Amino acid sequence: MNGSLTNQNYSRQSHFIVNAKYSFGANEIDLIISLLTAIRKEDKDFKDYIFSIEDLEKKTFKKWNSSRFQNTAESLMSKTLKIQISENKWELFNWFSYFRYDNGVITCRFDKALKPYLLELKKRFIVSDLRMILPMRSSYSKRIYLLLKEYAKIGKRTFSIEELQDILQVPKSHRERYGKFKSDVLKRAEADINKFTDLEVKLNEKKLGRKVVEVTYTIKKNTMDLGSFIETIRALYPNEILHYTEDGKPIKCDKSGYLYYGDNINEHINKKEAKKLWEYLHKNRDNLYLFKKSTEELEKEVFLSNIEFFKNYLKEKFVHKNLSSTKFITTQSP
Repeated sequence: MNGSLTNQNYSRQSHFIVNAKYSFGANEIDLIISLLTAIRKEDKDFKDYIFSIEDLEKKTFKKWNSSRFQNTAESLMSKTLKIQISENKWELFNWFSYFRYDNGVITCRFDKALKPYLLELKKRFIVSDLRMILPMRSSYSKRIYLLLKEYAKIGKRTFSIEELQDILQVPKSHRERYGKFKSDVLKRAEADINKFTDLEVKLNEKKLGRKVVEVTYTIKKNTMDLGSFIETIRALYPNEILHYTEDGKPIKCDKSGYLYYGDNINEHINKKEAKKLWEYLHKNRDNLYLFKKSTEELEKEVFLSNIEFFKNYLKEKFVHKNLSSTKFITTQSP
């Protein structure tokens, strides 16, 4: 069906929403963000959004069925988000006022109380691209990305540990054990954001004695996220050897962006295996075979130019001397 889930990938949220206190799962956040892209900049009110399960699958690039959607929708309707307006003023909301499911066709509407935070936004709003958020599997990574996106132009954002844990509504286990919070939330977000999004971030800690009390993420534009990396390889290095597998198979990419082994250009690596390979190649991009090859060729050019320089130097230095009487130490590759 031609539903409400269009090809638009961008959404806008007030900073109050981005900084609200809530704890949702990855599926719930993906559903929210996907539906936010259905809101038009000129919309003055919410409307019913109608779409099929198939529409949702195309939009989110993941498999859904009636049971999975029902569990996600019911969970969303049972959870609230808390917007802290000021120290002594806060509001509790539900994202949606209702969901209806009828033979694979879904109808829903955002809660009307959210209008000031999603419609006709004039200042302090965050624009995000759905395609940056969906690939991250951790719900915390998705949320921290949006929190940092707000401060992208500033170049850094600092949180007290207690403040960030409160925004993310992490469980007791993560509040009581900083090491677990750091590995499961902070470092995971750093890795996910750098891999999948338009931001490149770095985590820094501030201690009071031996206790970490504050973290700062430095933020800059990511010129080589996974999507950009794949596009660069596809455009600039088609059919060149990117890397070798452990058993010696050369990995290549054709002009359409499909990976294949060796000279089997018409036998594309299956989607699941290719996904893992692209992530591996991106993670190890500084050590790819084609870059090593380029470095060796450059070094060879420098070496040859140095030889020419050395020859000229010798001619000038020993122009009046008998070179046959001069001893040189030479090396030769086997």
